[in-house]
Amino acid sequence: MSGRQALAALNEEWRAVRAEDATSWAAREPALTGARDLADVLALVRERPDEVLGALLRLGAAGDPRAHRVVFQAMLGKVVLVCSRRPGTLTEGLSELWLAIAEYPLERRPRAIAVNLAWAVHRRLPRPLPARPWGDLDPAGVPPDGPDAAATLGEALRLGLIDEQTHRTLWTVYVAGRTSAEAAAVLGTTPELVRWRCSRALRRLSTRADLLCA
Repeated sequence: MSGRQALAALNEEWRAVRAEDATSWAAREPALTGARDLADVLALVRERPDEVLGALLRLGAAGDPRAHRVVFQAMLGKVVLVCSRRPGTLTEGLSELWLAIAEYPLERRPRAIAVNLAWAVHRRLPRPLPARPWGDLDPAGVPPDGPDAAATLGEALRLGLIDEQTHRTLWTVYVAGRTSAEAAAVLGTTPELVRWRCSRALRRLSTRADLLCA
């Protein structure tokens, strides 16, 4: 089944289940108060995304697969956008979304849940290797409306979490998709130093996820 066929099937499935009763959820998750069915819950996601997505993730983790299905439906548009930049990856992206929802670390990342889920899918998809050299890779040209490695690195640079040299190294590896050896050739350094800079920077950034995911 192609990605587009899978997407159509998922939307058809949603039309079949969206009228299912959801009133019992409010007793366990007050954020869902007032939602009569799954369609109402999806509407609440748009109004209060973190509060409602967090409630649904807790319900799903407790054994209610319908709650995870609502999260999945809420994220479909973002995942289609992420995959549109990498043709042929939609089927894989949909599978990765299910995994990202099931594995989401809600206690550590209770904010920007939708962005974090989409970023998780983005990270797991294969990265095409561009033919252009570093000088032609313009971070300003990356669309800003989706979770993107370039946007995250740009924010880290703006916040002073990484310097210009580290930003360029991370960009070349994680955005341009080059190996450490290829990045070293572009950057005029060694593969070992590229790996060291990336490892050090990622450890630092992981401790400040609260800022990058705000």
